[in-house]
Amino acid sequence: MLDFTQTIQLKRAWDYSAPRRPSRCLPLVYGDMTQGGAGGLWEAVCLDVDSFVYALAGHQLTSLAAGNAVTLYDREGQVIDPADYALNLTHDFQGQGIIATATFAADARQREPITARAQGRPGEDGALLANPVDLAAHFVRGLAGASGEELDTTSLNRARARAVALGYAAAGVVSGDLSLGDLLTSLLSNFLGSWWLGGGGRLKLFLDLGAGSLDEGDLLVSLREGDLAQVAVSARLEEMANLAEARYCHNFARAEYEAAHDGLASRDLRAQGLHGLAKRSLELSWVRSEAVAATICARLVALLGRPRRVITCRESSLANLPLEKGDTALISLSWLQDPQGRPLKNQIVRVLGLELDLDAGAMSYTLLDTGFYKTLAFRADGAHAAGGQRQAGGERDLGSY
Repeated sequence: MLDFTQTIQLKRAWDYSAPRRPSRCLPLVYGDMTQGGAGGLWEAVCLDVDSFVYALAGHQLTSLAAGNAVTLYDREGQVIDPADYALNLTHDFQGQGIIATATFAADARQREPITARAQGRPGEDGALLANPVDLAAHFVRGLAGASGEELDTTSLNRARARAVALGYAAAGVVSGDLSLGDLLTSLLSNFLGSWWLGGGGRLKLFLDLGAGSLDEGDLLVSLREGDLAQVAVSARLEEMANLAEARYCHNFARAEYEAAHDGLASRDLRAQGLHGLAKRSLELSWVRSEAVAATICARLVALLGRPRRVITCRESSLANLPLEKGDTALISLSWLQDPQGRPLKNQIVRVLGLELDLDAGAMSYTLLDTGFYKTLAFRADGAHAAGGQRQAGGERDLGSY
């Protein structure tokens, strides 16, 4: 089983024969680290003071042929003439494994710290690895050595497709040892994502806890009102966000953000009028694009712009024992209403937590109301008149399941 407390060990300069500072880590570089900000974005590591070899990354970088544009900067922030060094982005230096290096023609110590901009690690197809879900899968498989069976492919594929649909691209640098859990959290949280282990011990990945792009087959479980007891509903105003602003384009060499998004275009003015201003300030260290930062802020407001209801209940029938954390289900509560004043029928909820009590033969649930419900659609075959009495699509399904 995956151990999320295990430390991902980065290569160290001490693995090589004549480093300047032996304890320095060789950085992991991902995504398009040529975007945004100014100057160099992370420090190169001197591996050989005699041959003037510097590591740009502790792995290969996307090839120049694939469009990678590598730029190096000196201590004054000036671009170093490419004629002063030779790049090898797939260098098995001193037989210690593939890394990316720049070898200078003369001693470059007076230019240190030397910083870099470049596109990061390529995927198996040679193209830049930038989808945040693919990066998360790489952390698990490539860095932690997990097998493919330890990843839940359904949630992985859905999250990957969701990232593509939203235009998400991740870019960042890992410059020190981190646990696998911390690494996953630092990445996915930038994109409103999360992860956890499912009941079978496989890692599940999500990009948000709303209904997202659910399929009909995901809603096989219905929590029936007659089977539920101790039902309680809560919503906390402090968890709202009707305005989200963000800092992004993190410069890892200077430890500062170089760009910001004010979030005004996606603020929820109606929610602000009802509940007052609820602002969230995000720090997106894995984001370098204004468009991606704007999308993340808009998604956060769409998810948290109104109080999110959390439903706790106890089911005595054990009819839905296969449910796991992260799964979606339907719930019907005749005494609870949606924002339009209609009884909550076939509302889509996400399981945040569950606890089995075998002695009592009961299951306790903590459920997040996604704000969505199971819908009906009607064929355009003339059976339903277009008189405004029925919706062609999007009408709440009032059937019992």
